[in-house]
Amino acid sequence: MKKMFHIKKIIVTCFYLALTLAVCTAGFLLPSVLNSYQDRQIFSKIEHTAMEPPELTYSSSLFDTLRLLSKEHYFVNYPSSGSKRTPEEICEKSLELIDSLNAYGFELKETASSYSATLQLAIVSVDYPYVDSALSVTDAADAKSTQEKKNETSLDITTAVVWQCSIYYDSGYWINLWIDDKSGKAVACSMFTEQINMLTSSGNKSQLDSLASSVAAYLEDYYELPATLLEQSTIHSLNKIVSMIEAEYMIQLKEENGNLIQIPLQLRQECMILN
Repeated sequence: MKKMFHIKKIIVTCFYLALTLAVCTAGFLLPSVLNSYQDRQIFSKIEHTAMEPPELTYSSSLFDTLRLLSKEHYFVNYPSSGSKRTPEEICEKSLELIDSLNAYGFELKETASSYSATLQLAIVSVDYPYVDSALSVTDAADAKSTQEKKNETSLDITTAVVWQCSIYYDSGYWINLWIDDKSGKAVACSMFTEQINMLTSSGNKSQLDSLASSVAAYLEDYYELPATLLEQSTIHSLNKIVSMIEAEYMIQLKEENGNLIQIPLQLRQECMILN
C-alpha cells in the first residue's frame, strides 16, 4: 500500500512539475506570438503597391542602339537562336571594318591569331543625361532642342541585341567590337593596340587630337551622317619614366531630322574606347 502511495505521489509531483514548465514556457513565448500576430494584422491593413518587372523595349534601329550604348548599360548573354546571323559572319564583318580603318590613320596591319563572337543583350542600367555638362552653351542648347524633337519611342528604348566580337593578336593586343544585330553595323569599340599605347605615352596632345579627328571622319563616312568632334577633357600624368596623356572627346552625329547622336570617345593608356 505504501509503495502504491509513493508511486502516486511521484506521478502527482511530475504532473505539477510538467504543468509548471508548460505555464512558464507559455509565458515566455506568449509575448513573441502576440507581437507576430499584431504585425501580421497591421501588415494586412497596409496597401502594398504591386512590384512588376519593368517592360523591356528593344531597339529597332541602328541609331537607337548607338544612343543606348552611350548611356550607362550592362551586357548579358543572349540565346544565339535570337539572331539570323552567325558568329562567322560577325567576325568577317569585324575584320573588314578593322582593315578599313587603315585608310584613316590607324596602323592595324597585324594578322589576327584568333577571334570569337557572342550574341548579347545590352540593357540600360540607370538614367543618363542626354545633354553632357561638358558641352558648350551653344552645343547644349542645340542638344536640348533636338532632344525635344525626339519621339517617345527612342526615349523608351531600354535594350538592344548586339554581337560582341573579340579579336586577338600574337603581340598580346586585342580589339573588341560590338555589332548591331539588325543592321550589321558596329556601334561600340574598345581597342588595345601598340599605336595607341605609343600616342598616349608620347605626351603629345596634338597627336591624340589628330587620331580623334580621324575617328570622327571615319564615323561620318561609316554612318553617312555629319560628324563634329567636341573635346571634353585632357589629363597629363608625369612620372620618372614616361609622360602619359589621356583625352576624352564627344563625337556628335546629326541625323537628317536634326536629332543628335553623341558618342563618347576616350583615349587612355594603351586603349581607345568608343561608346
